[in-house]
Amino acid sequence: MLIGFSLSVHAQDETTEGIVYRIAEVNPAFPGGEGALANFLRENIEYPAFSREEDIEGEVFVQFVVNSDGRISNIELLKGIGGGCDEEAMRVVGIMPDWIPGENNGVLVNVYFVLPINFRLY
Repeated sequence: MLIGFSLSVHAQDETTEGIVYRIAEVNPAFPGGEGALANFLRENIEYPAFSREEDIEGEVFVQFVVNSDGRISNIELLKGIGGGCDEEAMRVVGIMPDWIPGENNGVLVNVYFVLPINFRLY
């Protein structure tokens, strides 16, 4: 299973938790970095049986907010592939440990993060 990362490019949005930035001077990060995130996903994602049987592969895009305290919230599916992979990707994002929050001008801020998760059969 491969993973990738991206961040949207708009300035900011308002939510019930205050301002959520689409871009930050310092982006939020998974504790331990990209390698640790890849390991977390590998260890926790279970390829859905139906998807295996039907040879469903592809990339699921999950958006979430990394809050100024590092908590993950507002998990949304942006693009799915079906077969249970969408739900599995969202489930695993929901059990992630707290992240290192983003910063603007030295202040911790809420930032959207888009995580593409690749489901590949080998």
